[in-house]
Amino acid sequence: MPIPKEYLDDTFDFGFSAVDDDAPATATPTPTVNTQEISQPIVERITNLESKVNTLGTNVGEVLNILERLEQVGTPTLDTDEYKLLIQKDVKEKLAAVEKLIIPLLVNLMKNPEKDTIKWPNRAPLIEKQIERILAITRS
Repeated sequence: MPIPKEYLDDTFDFGFSAVDDDAPATATPTPTVNTQEISQPIVERITNLESKVNTLGTNVGEVLNILERLEQVGTPTLDTDEYKLLIQKDVKEKLAAVEKLIIPLLVNLMKNPEKDTIKWPNRAPLIEKQIERILAITRS
């Protein structure tokens, strides 16, 4: 699968590197991470996102009801095709922006496929920053 050229440069450094699976016996112990500390904020964000999606669904339903009533009354309706194109354009732009945040991470993870282990120290702040960037796009 060819990777788009704009994602092949090294401008996106996520702070990890591939290492050989045979770690030396004197390697520093891996710090323990409380999964509750990491997963709880993500669960809260997902719950918040689900709530917003539900609200959006309700709002779309209300708009459709209003449009239906306007058509029944004989009032001219909005040009739905034009509105649909605007929505599609907005979604396409947001997806492209999210792609630019996700593809570099995946490309970095694909580097050195011959090595089985990835060393990724201090990943929590980097991941949180990327999550914030993605949420800023998807929730705007």
